[in-house]
Amino acid sequence: MPEQRKMVTALFCDLVGSTELSGVLEPETLRAVVLRYFDAMRAGIEARGGTVEKFIGDAVVAVFGVPRVREDDARRAASAALGMIEALEELNDELEREVGSTLAVRIGVNSGEVVTSGEVADGTMVSGEVVNVAARLEQAAPPGQILIGPTTRLLLGAAARVEPVGSLTLRGKRDPVSAFRLTGLAPGGAPPDTRPPATPFVDRSGEYRWLTDARASVAARGGSRLVRVTGEAGVGKSRLLREWLAELIAEGALVGSARCRSHGDEASLTPLADALASLLRRAASDGTEAAGDALPPAAGEDWDGAYEVLHGGLLADGTPSPSLGATWAAVASVLAGLSRRGPVVLVLDDVQWARPLLRDGLRTLGESLADRPVLLVCSGRQAEGGPPESSRAPDLAELRLEPLSETASHRLAAALTATADGGSELSEEVRRAVVRRAEGNPLHLEQLLAWAGDGADPAELPVTVTAVLAARIDALEEAERAVLDAGAVLGRRFTTDDVRTLLTDTPHEGAVAGALGGLVRRGLVERVAGTPPTHQFRSGLLRDVTYQGLSKRRRAAWHERLAARPGTGAAVTAHHLEQSCLHLRELGQRGPRAEELRSRTAVAFVDAGRHALARADLSWAADLYERGLAHGGPDDVWWTAAAQGLGESWIALGRTDDGDALIRRVLEVSAAAGDDRAHAHARLQLAVTDPEGDQGTAAEAARAGLPVFRAAGDRLGQARAYVRLAQDMQVAGRHQAAGALLAAALGHAMAAEATPERALALGALAVSLWHGPTPAADAVARCRDLLAEHGPGNAVATVTIGYPLANLLALRGHIGEARAWLTTADRLAAGLGYAEAACFGPLFAAGVEMCSGRPERAEPLLREAIDRCRALGATTLHASASRDLARARLARGLAPGSWLTDREPGALRPADAADHHGVRALTAAGAGDTALALALARRAVAEADTTDSPISRGAARLDLARVHAAAGRGVAARHAAEAAARMYEDKGHAVGLAAAREVAAGAFGGAPAPTVEGELR
Repeated sequence: MPEQRKMVTALFCDLVGSTELSGVLEPETLRAVVLRYFDAMRAGIEARGGTVEKFIGDAVVAVFGVPRVREDDARRAASAALGMIEALEELNDELEREVGSTLAVRIGVNSGEVVTSGEVADGTMVSGEVVNVAARLEQAAPPGQILIGPTTRLLLGAAARVEPVGSLTLRGKRDPVSAFRLTGLAPGGAPPDTRPPATPFVDRSGEYRWLTDARASVAARGGSRLVRVTGEAGVGKSRLLREWLAELIAEGALVGSARCRSHGDEASLTPLADALASLLRRAASDGTEAAGDALPPAAGEDWDGAYEVLHGGLLADGTPSPSLGATWAAVASVLAGLSRRGPVVLVLDDVQWARPLLRDGLRTLGESLADRPVLLVCSGRQAEGGPPESSRAPDLAELRLEPLSETASHRLAAALTATADGGSELSEEVRRAVVRRAEGNPLHLEQLLAWAGDGADPAELPVTVTAVLAARIDALEEAERAVLDAGAVLGRRFTTDDVRTLLTDTPHEGAVAGALGGLVRRGLVERVAGTPPTHQFRSGLLRDVTYQGLSKRRRAAWHERLAARPGTGAAVTAHHLEQSCLHLRELGQRGPRAEELRSRTAVAFVDAGRHALARADLSWAADLYERGLAHGGPDDVWWTAAAQGLGESWIALGRTDDGDALIRRVLEVSAAAGDDRAHAHARLQLAVTDPEGDQGTAAEAARAGLPVFRAAGDRLGQARAYVRLAQDMQVAGRHQAAGALLAAALGHAMAAEATPERALALGALAVSLWHGPTPAADAVARCRDLLAEHGPGNAVATVTIGYPLANLLALRGHIGEARAWLTTADRLAAGLGYAEAACFGPLFAAGVEMCSGRPERAEPLLREAIDRCRALGATTLHASASRDLARARLARGLAPGSWLTDREPGALRPADAADHHGVRALTAAGAGDTALALALARRAVAEADTTDSPISRGAARLDLARVHAAAGRGVAARHAAEAAARMYEDKGHAVGLAAAREVAAGAFGGAPAPTVEGELR
């Protein structure tokens, strides 16, 4: 039998004063006395199912739980200890009469996990500190008394009569141990024999009607509803939902359901993917080719686009690729479309295991479906049964399941033990004892009755279900136990083929199917519909107890084998390697094999993190990278990749300081190691987040890194470098040159399958189309072409193109369409997870409001953008938003205040410098300082003329025109305004053109301007 970890109870009994006794009794008499003592103690132990492991001097060491664990091992040990005291009293009566001496003992009892093979080797059956603590408790006990440890006390529960002794400092134990003096046990009862059928549905009619009414109300009023079904583990949440869903499915209702898992690695939205997939399968079961084919899209719905998003991300691998916003929007679109057939029910069970990304998203899903007949049901444990409270949720309700009443529990117990002839395979007494133990929990009741049916003494059932389950598992036949063990390593749910993978080359390889049938009959696992053949544990607790029963050495070997399965995803591979690595580390394993496994584990996490980051699952990426870093340090060759990935994930999530600090460490480590590629990536990232730092500008870092990336064939690095070089051209106002660089960046990003970099390049292209010389009508058309090519299924790209497109539409005067694009981009940006995206929305929205002639609306938006930029440390965006806010205030006739600095913009590039000088010129003109205003306005024109941006050049001349007009220089004002008008007209900037013509016309009240040569200078 392989090594196993078991919960056992150890008993240590030793004579007191044996040395003094040897000085009183003749050696032969002493030997006879001690042998009689041993016999009496052994009899008390073995009568209660214990095993005497060995005798050490005058001490007796016994264990309860080897070779077979029983559900009441702790009670048996306690009863044996009390019986040994009584047996010694009887023996002492005899010894007093026969030899004139008596014996005294003290006893320690302790429960805990040990490692055992079930066979005696060198006189030892178990190893672990459980026996050592029992020995120390014995040494601390007064003569004639029994001290028990805290775990034994817990297992005994109300059956034990104890007196607290307090915390004892025991030799060999760092922390004090709580001890109790055992003085007695409550009496027990007698055993029967049965095996449970399938669990009946009992006493949940009220809750059933509640769910039915909730669905009916959704159908009647046509609005969504979010329901949380909560209750303690095993109370019957899943059983209630299973019964209710079965009837809905039989009626042909549109239903999708899935369970969140607590074990193994999966993407953040895998449960949602499973539920949606089951819904789509049922929707297609009416004979149509696909669920969507039978549903013409409603007005404004992009049905094909939604399906493309889901099949490319959520339904493919459970990730929110290309973005969280796009995924939730697509899910909402599909559910809304299906709801036109009738009310839709989507159920997620065990939501306490869901990642925050899923739980938080359920709120927004409900909000987006507020006018559709969709019922969202989340089931989970108490206080964890669904998404957090939200005052914005459309209709949030909670159904809390309480334990069954005693009457209902008796009815369930009777149904579980009923025989074909109407009788019961368990006596009324046994059923009542089990019902009391279960305390209204149906799962506990079922498991306890099953154990009683396997021959246990129901009166001595343990108070913890864990102990009951461990006892049932230990009583399995060898093949069944092997299959159950293999399933536990795989997780709550497992396939038959995966079990065979773990049992290859063992005696049980050919017995998997039969053993699974036996486990189903015993009620330990259940079949799951579908292919390949799949089973799952009846409860997560059962899986946990089974897993804990495996030796760490065996767990490590099996996890490593699972990691090597063909087709295993990167995250699952990393999970299994990590478990193997941790178990070997806990065993104290060292050497080349352990080192190689540690390195493989870390590399697997780096690969998984890279995949998650490329798929826009930021929180999952950060988690994977962080777990990888836990397996090594800067001396490992993979460390820089893991640290760089984690740093980038943190920065994207808004943890800028933490991310910068980690990437600075990458910079140091890569420099010391001569890793030019890692050093170039780190420097570029630091230059982007801290443009005024010690790494130079982003463009400088990109120029330095580009040859390194080329030499390494690093397409991701090249994409990043070309984007930063292009952005440098943009702030210099050289948009045509930027376009060529961005085309190269886009090609590299697509080759690297890097969604964030692809979106960054596309967004920058849209900005150059907005500000560059391309006529606005052509620029709008080009943006629409980019969206058609890259936008479907890619919310990040839709956002980065959509915001500039909104401003392009606004400058052409199409304000309504511009606002519609802002709404779309804002909605998608909210789900991206990128912290910097929060700055863009209000900044671009303010631009649209300025074009609409409403600076009073732009001002609060710009203040919001400035606050967010300041919080993130986004200095470049902060400066741009501050200048825009100053312009908005000037447009309202207000002073710009502290939003505009008088500092000379030596570090500003031409486009930004032109804007800065122009705003300062208008401020000076308003203050009556004509000379300064003219000097600044002319500097703005000079800076703008170095760019190819008609917007920058036109804005600088319009600022100059307004300064001339404020100074009464009508001729110069008209000439400057007319020059601005020509540039705006070439661009197709209708709003700017109208403003320039207004200034030109107003210079002389609409009359022809006289020629005054001096004013033109």
